[in-house]
Amino acid sequence: MKQSFGCVPFQLENAVSMQTIAAAGNAEIPAYLTLIKLGYEINRRHRGDGELWSATKGTLELVAGSPLQLLGLALMYMERGSDWRADDDEIDAFLKRYP
Repeated sequence: MKQSFGCVPFQLENAVSMQTIAAAGNAEIPAYLTLIKLGYEINRRHRGDGELWSATKGTLELVAGSPLQLLGLALMYMERGSDWRADDDEIDAFLKRYP
């Protein structure tokens, strides 16, 4: 089935389906590579039965249980800055939406 929008033909059968990326083992190395690309230095420390990962850039240190979690913290910091914590209104809105 072809539909035309303006001068460019558009074929519905070639439309891209939704892509799903899950937090799983195959996402850890791409997360690590993304952190490196963003300029972070990554370290891993063994701690008891587990491990602790850190990412440092300038005076910022992020600490988490995996590279994927570090990437989430890095994105949060990039978006929210040094005032990254949620304020009372944001917390209330979150709890109202997800009781």
